[in-house]
Amino acid sequence: KGLFTYLNHLLTVCIHKLVNPKRPTAINKKAGKISTGSAKVECSLKVARFSVLTLLLLCGGLAANSDVDSQKEESGATSRENPSSRIPYESGKETASTCEDRWSNFLPLLGQAACELGYVLPRHFGSSLGYMHQEQPFNVGDVIINGVDVKGPGIAVDNEVMNEEGTVTLRFDAWILPFWNVYGILGRTEGDADGPLNIDLNPIFPGLCALPGNNCQLETTFAIDYEADVYGFGTTIAGGYKDFFGMIDANRTKADLDISTTDAEATVISARIGWNGKLGGFTGVLWVGAMYQDIEQYLDIPVDIGKDLLTVSIEQSTQESTNYLIGGQWDINRSWYLLAEFGFGKRESQMINLTYRF
Repeated sequence: KGLFTYLNHLLTVCIHKLVNPKRPTAINKKAGKISTGSAKVECSLKVARFSVLTLLLLCGGLAANSDVDSQKEESGATSRENPSSRIPYESGKETASTCEDRWSNFLPLLGQAACELGYVLPRHFGSSLGYMHQEQPFNVGDVIINGVDVKGPGIAVDNEVMNEEGTVTLRFDAWILPFWNVYGILGRTEGDADGPLNIDLNPIFPGLCALPGNNCQLETTFAIDYEADVYGFGTTIAGGYKDFFGMIDANRTKADLDISTTDAEATVISARIGWNGKLGGFTGVLWVGAMYQDIEQYLDIPVDIGKDLLTVSIEQSTQESTNYLIGGQWDINRSWYLLAEFGFGKRESQMINLTYRF
């Protein structure tokens, strides 16, 4: 009460000076009143004073409500639930349980103990359908023609081949521990590769090149399309606290290219850190990260030199192993998730993924 009385006097003096700066102000300390000498000004002062004091009371009420909300929020994970999706978030306190009564509760191991402490775990099994498009340059390693390694003198191949491909994948996963996930991958990829091919075969195949009609010195380019079935497996280690998380993922895949006698092999390791929470009606995840790819494959290229047809096998490997990621996921509800991610650097990639968890 004393504070508001003091503010009342102070605001009245300030407002009077603003409304009528030339008229002197007399303060009756005993009565707590101000004499301005004008009924109009007195009325204006009362209205202004009432408005400011109302604003102060309103701010005080909002602050009190904010304190109450903060106390409620700290009471447990389920009090931080997004009403649009019914997805809870961790409060950081070992209080309210976030466990669900589901048939799949036998996994993950130690999962029941974790959710009883307030940790929010994803549903234990998942299947997802995804598409990834990427474009990147490859380095050229060995060059083999009709079974003979001709990387030395006699053939010159530009050290860069551009590769573009799109891959559709079906993935099945399970959480074995609250922080450890394993998965299997099945997929189908389609791509194309193009680059320069400069060949002088005379020093290596002198007899073949001496035949009439054969031209063993070529300066050309190649462009080939390919398809492959993809299969593999991977694992994820993940953890978080309240609205923040981190994860590391590694997988190994093989692709039986239809233009090669050997399988393409790829090792992919990625790391992400990000934010997990809600913005209005949107519930989801935003992150940044990096991806490492080690890909080795052979492309078999038919080369017509006139009367004869040669098969040129070019070994390829990723030129720039690491690129950088930015992505997000929309948590539609506790079962359905929609993800999009973009990679940039020498390797450019775009990925979209729809996941169902059960």
